[in-house]
Amino acid sequence: MKGYRLFTPGPIDIPEDVLSATAHKCIYHREEKFRILLNNITDLLKKVIDCKYRIYFLTSSGTGAMEAAYVNIMSKSDSPVIGVCGKFGERWIELCKSYGNDPIIIKQDFGKPIKPEMIEQGLKRAKKPIVVFTTLTETSTGVVNDIKAISELVKRYDGYLVVDGVAGVGADPFYQDTWNVDVLSGASQKALMAPPGIAFVSFSQHAQEKMKISDLPKYYFDFSLYEKFLKNGQTPFTPAITILYGLKKGLEKITNIGIEENIIRHQKIAEYVRNRFIKMDYELFSESPSNALTIIEMPAGIDSTDVIKECKEKYGILFANGQGEMKGKILRVGHMGNYNIKKLSQVLDILEKVMANKLKSKPSRR
Repeated sequence: MKGYRLFTPGPIDIPEDVLSATAHKCIYHREEKFRILLNNITDLLKKVIDCKYRIYFLTSSGTGAMEAAYVNIMSKSDSPVIGVCGKFGERWIELCKSYGNDPIIIKQDFGKPIKPEMIEQGLKRAKKPIVVFTTLTETSTGVVNDIKAISELVKRYDGYLVVDGVAGVGADPFYQDTWNVDVLSGASQKALMAPPGIAFVSFSQHAQEKMKISDLPKYYFDFSLYEKFLKNGQTPFTPAITILYGLKKGLEKITNIGIEENIIRHQKIAEYVRNRFIKMDYELFSESPSNALTIIEMPAGIDSTDVIKECKEKYGILFANGQGEMKGKILRVGHMGNYNIKKLSQVLDILEKVMANKLKSKPSRR
């Protein structure tokens, strides 16, 4: 087998025109052409995420954006509230440990969304200034959280809300300014349809004020340095220039479809996938499923590791396994960005056949 097609929850199957855009001749990041490129990307992204204030671009993974968001909003004396419903939400806890902050952890069962009233319990216990960290779309469990309702609560307590939107932005509804989200971290390789390598963090003006007094150690992720270079349409360090061209093309594709129309497109695809699985008599794992991916629970005696291996090696299709304690117990199908119902129909036919064969060959109990 020469290769395989990605049906994982990131990175995704990248459109050919986006890949072609990354073959652009490399330009110098201190010249006018780069300023124009960065400004164009900024304007497009602001439309997609509903942000009118400030976006900083990084050459990093999505986790780099999370860490950058963390160190620029937090101070040593802060005790944040962290809403967790999966492995990526736990990453906020790991950042707390790395920088010596003592968090109030609000943990939901995997597969269930974080209820706003759970966050409020943390808000009641937190000392000011209150910073809340959570996740828009948790790709380890397929859950999308009600960020709008959570934000309304956080504002009632005069706090700051920081959201990991790496997987959800572009697939699930998200409106930074309208919902009063203070900080958003995102990346290029999921619903924005570009290759991995570029991450971003967007700040509200409210959060920018707290950023000025942040005293956590930072260098590469120090946004006060990024702010100085941003005035000239530059980044302080050499960026992944060719990936930026790909990101620009991905954002153009989204805006050409239409911001709302693109969300509706993802919703229809997600509904199709979920309905197919229900007809196959498989249990959906998430109680609040994202438009970005669908997760099913594996039947007793069937390990998703074996199913994924056969689909990849025999049919050239790659799905994703569960993470941590969920490995082998669930199967994750990504459908954010460059996917359509026709393409998913074909791969679900294959998955259905592989699963059926596994069930037939499963030893019967005596």
